Parts: sequence; structure tokens; C-alpha cells
Amino acid sequence: MEAVAVLVPVGAESPAPAPVSAATDVDIDATALTLSLALDAAQGWQPQIVALALGRPSLGDIRLPEPVVPPRDAGVLGALPTLYWVFELDQAGLLRAAETIAGLWASGAINVPLPDHGQALQRYWRTRRERLSADERAHLLGLVFDPRDFEPALARFCQALVALADNAGQHDIREEVGLEQAGSVLLDLCATRLVGAPLLATSDLLAQTRQAVQLLSQRALQTAFAVRDFYSLIELGERSQAGAAAPHAREGAERAQAGAQVLRWLAQAAAQRFAIDRRAAALQPLIAAAERWLLNAGGATHGRAGAAAA
Repeated sequence: MEAVAVLVPVGAESPAPAPVSAATDVDIDATALTLSLALDAAQGWQPQIVALALGRPSLGDIRLPEPVVPPRDAGVLGALPTLYWVFELDQAGLLRAAETIAGLWASGAINVPLPDHGQALQRYWRTRRERLSADERAHLLGLVFDPRDFEPALARFCQALVALADNAGQHDIREEVGLEQAGSVLLDLCATRLVGAPLLATSDLLAQTRQAVQLLSQRALQTAFAVRDFYSLIELGERSQAGAAAPHAREGAERAQAGAQVLRWLAQAAAQRFAIDRRAAALQPLIAAAERWLLNAGGATHGRAGAAAA
């Protein structure tokens, strides 16, 4: 149950969950259900950030000098945390596993009773041509999250955020300016890359990600593949595709959530021109998310940077 706690976005206003199925005996993986509800809540992030940019409220008792940077469109930057979450879940193998398992169902290789008689799996497979392919997703998302510069920039920002942890609520001008500078560099890096196809694809990619989570969350499907949970099913799907060791799906999902949490806070801070109360209690969960991202980032960052360089 520890992963369940990790996957709940701090400060997200969760909408009323839609019913998973009309059947009353549907057995849903609790971790997958929590992730699904968290992704539902992420649909509201961009409008919230745009509203903050329009309102320009002051959240603190100090206002640092406004940095001299190119103007940023809050509507564009508001998509950053959601798109990053989709990117990392894709890297963890979620979307590929969903398509693989849907294909197995459509071919008749899976024969297990499901509450909806497999209609969702059949529909997911039948509409696969209407979605971006794995290669198309990798190219599109790689335009924004190029590991050669995006991940070092996010790492510097997370390090600057973690540095505030030992200030005991006191202001440290050097660390606060360092945080703002690291955030500005990261935002400016992403601002132009998000414009165009990545921004337009954000809603569709989020919907596809949510659908994949729902497909793989049923216990009956996990039992059919003799795996213990949602993440094991993702890893099994990856192994069947690559014929090699599968990635650590749970760690990838934790990295995805932690990074999205940090980037959401950053986009909100930018929308308010960095008028932030560094002593706010809500800052502590963000520092924890930054530390989780750093702890999960080492091997993945190195591997992606090497692949991009090749």
C-alpha cells in the first residue's frame, strides 16, 4: 500500500470518480485505481494554472524581483506537468503493455471471463490506428523532454528545491534566488518546445494513458497472466515485446508522479511571477517529491542520455 500513498498528487482537487463499471463485482487493482483517479484530477491542472496567471494573486509576504526572461504563455506551460506524467508512464511501458495485451485478447490468446466480456480490450485494439504509435509518441515527447538537456535542468531545479528543506521556515536569499533561476532555465527550455504538436496532443495522450490504466487494472486480467498486480502486468507486457528484462514499472510511475508534482508547482509559481511564500506548509510535500524524483532519476537519466547521444 505504500505505492498508493505515493501516487496521490498533493494539492490536487480530485473530481468525483466515474464508475469503473456497471457491474458490482468488478475487482480492481487498488494501486491502478489510485493512479487512474490521480490522472483524472490532472485534467484540471492546466485551467488552474491559467487562472492563476490571469489573477496574479500574491501567496506570500515577500516578492522577489521579477526575472528578466522572455514572456511565457501560461496556457502552454500549464500542459507541462501533465505531458511529463504521460511521457514517464510511457517510458515505464504502460501504453505499450496495454496495446500488447489488447492485441493478445483480439487474437484469442487470452480466454478469461471479464466483467465487460472484453469489449474495452477489443475496442482499444480496434482503434489503435487512431492513436499515436509508440515511435510517434517517442518522437513527439522527445522533442520536449530531450534527456540531454531537460533532465539535467529538472535535476538542478529539484536540487535547488531540496536545498530549502533545512531552512526551518526561514528565508535564505541565496537559495531562493537559486531556485528561481533554476526554475526559469527549465521553463524557458520547455516553453518553445511545447508549442505546436506536443501541446495539441496533450489531451489525447492523457486520455490514452487513462484508458490504458483502466484496461490493465482488472484483477481478472492480472490473474489470467499469473501476475500479482498492475505493475507486474505492465512489466510482463514489456518483456513480451522486447524479449529482454523489463523496466521497473512501479519505480517509473513514482518518478512520473514526483516529476509531474514538481513541474505543476513550477508552472503555478511562474504563473504568479514567483510570488511564493517559501515558509508555506505546502512546500514540504513538494520538497519530498523533488527528493523522490532525484532518487529515481539516476539510472534512467543516464540510460536515456546515452541512447539519445547514440
